[in-house]
Amino acid sequence: MTLLLLGLFGGLFHLGGSQVRSFERAAAVDIASKLQGDTKQVTVRADVGPEGLFGDIHSVRIDAAHFSTDGLPLYTESKRSHRGIVRSLHIDLEDFTLRDLRITRLSADISDCRFDFPLAVNHRQMRLSRSGTGLGEVVIGEKDLERFILAKFQEIKRVTVKIDRDKVFVEGHGEFLVVSTDFSVVSKLEAEGGDKLTLTNARILFDGHPVDETSQKLLLETLNPVVDLNKDLSLYGAIYVTKITLRDGQLIATGPITIPELPKEKVAPTGTKLRSEALLQQ
Repeated sequence: MTLLLLGLFGGLFHLGGSQVRSFERAAAVDIASKLQGDTKQVTVRADVGPEGLFGDIHSVRIDAAHFSTDGLPLYTESKRSHRGIVRSLHIDLEDFTLRDLRITRLSADISDCRFDFPLAVNHRQMRLSRSGTGLGEVVIGEKDLERFILAKFQEIKRVTVKIDRDKVFVEGHGEFLVVSTDFSVVSKLEAEGGDKLTLTNARILFDGHPVDETSQKLLLETLNPVVDLNKDLSLYGAIYVTKITLRDGQLIATGPITIPELPKEKVAPTGTKLRSEALLQQ
């Protein structure tokens, strides 16, 4: 996503429409070069008026699809200049894999993003210095959740997931500390703390029979959280889920979304560039 803006703004402020289109194409090619996948697709569109001369950009839209990535490619650096502004940043990502989880779609509309305007003008580099907060939506399919559960939980040897009528139905076979059994779960799914997707109000069967409280606790402790957005996906608080909808084979999570501050562990030592830092500087 940093690639969304990289290469786009450096010479944008003094150019006309045809040059803007050229920068958009260059930015899209740059983004695609940083993502994995033989069929990846990336487009960038910018709405730039006369205010662009002063670092005031109306909007930027980034669309990407059919790719994989290990984590966020875009962060903010609050110590940098806040002189530039992108009034509306729209991101629409489809059919991509974030670490071990395939995402059907992620969309975000974020307003009032600030960037280092002097750096963009003088060195043709784009660094975000502040992100606004907007509305985000993440859509995950039931089959993709199945594959993620198998990859995440070693105790689960076989699993099927069905999503419908505001419930998740999980069936499979598990090898736990005290029992090896077929199991089935009918449950709600809630966003604990805004970042952990957790099974709640669960009804559980082992080998077709209701389980005691200890066995139920054992299974839920194994499966929860089903997805930890920050630990499992390295989102660093980018989205705070306030609503989960379960219907027609899809999990839809919505809530406030922002571009997080560059984590300290991703700051490169002097004279070196980590991958995230290198993305921000291109």
